[in-house]
Amino acid sequence: MKKIALIVPALMLVMAGCSKHEEAGKGSTQVVAKVNGNEITVHQLNFALSKAGKIDQAQLKPASEKVLQQMVDIELLKQKAIDAKLDRDPNVLQVLEATKQQILAQAYMQKVSAKQAAPSSDDIKKFYDTHPELFSERNVYVIQEFVVKDGNQHSSEIEAGISAAKTADDLGKWLKDNNYVFNANASRKAAEQLPLDLLKKLNTLKTGDTLIVKGPDALVLLFLAKVDRQPVDVEKAKPVIQQYLVNSGQQTLIKNEVAALRKEAKVEFYGDFSKLTLNNSEAAVPGATAPTAAKPELPVASPAAEPATEPTHNKAIEKGLSGL
Repeated sequence: MKKIALIVPALMLVMAGCSKHEEAGKGSTQVVAKVNGNEITVHQLNFALSKAGKIDQAQLKPASEKVLQQMVDIELLKQKAIDAKLDRDPNVLQVLEATKQQILAQAYMQKVSAKQAAPSSDDIKKFYDTHPELFSERNVYVIQEFVVKDGNQHSSEIEAGISAAKTADDLGKWLKDNNYVFNANASRKAAEQLPLDLLKKLNTLKTGDTLIVKGPDALVLLFLAKVDRQPVDVEKAKPVIQQYLVNSGQQTLIKNEVAALRKEAKVEFYGDFSKLTLNNSEAAVPGATAPTAAKPELPVASPAAEPATEPTHNKAIEKGLSGL
């Protein structure tokens, strides 16, 4: 039954319409296929097509035919499942009910978030002005990263030892001479690609400085090899800021709504959870997708390619920096 849990949510929206219930009796419904007497309507086909993403007009007919063929297969499988009484199977019913709950919660969240108004020009300008590190004073950083295994226990010794390092080579040499196990990587990161806390710390450094960060499993040394100033003007930043503010506002609306619902609800816990109390500070809808409001990602003024002499990007630093 684990396989059912994986495929049912993906197919449920299409399967829900592949029958001859409410739509069959409406005069406006156009039938595009019948499968053993069960109708598939043009409305159901259009809905399935809408889930396939943007389709070019020239590809619409072949795409429609392909989707319709898939809907026929799904209807046939659904009919056989009902014949086998799988629609009464407890595991299947559990998956269907969980999927229904998820869809309804998502629909209500979308209804709540739709109340969010578009930000004004003043709101956008204020955000731009209060975040110069992302816009007017935006930098692109060349960072050389040293991940020192078991370095957290010796952070004071390492900090003192590398204080005289002028280059990344000096830093690596000191670590090697003192028998530290480490990995070295390099990357070029724009301001919006860095965690905000890390960005604020980097902005206090000058080229040649090293930032020391204690990670969960290792000590991370970030050597600032180069800084390029690449500002973004307010007009180019406007659509990004606007979307960010909308998403942020929607998140707040949803969080407040869930908090209010928790406050008004009578929630009781039983069995092993009988001592659990409702934590109103953790207002969220598990598994439901709320609009994200991560730091704005700029589609403009992206980092230019570096000459071959510059450090090349290494995927390892993605993991290293994201963990910070």
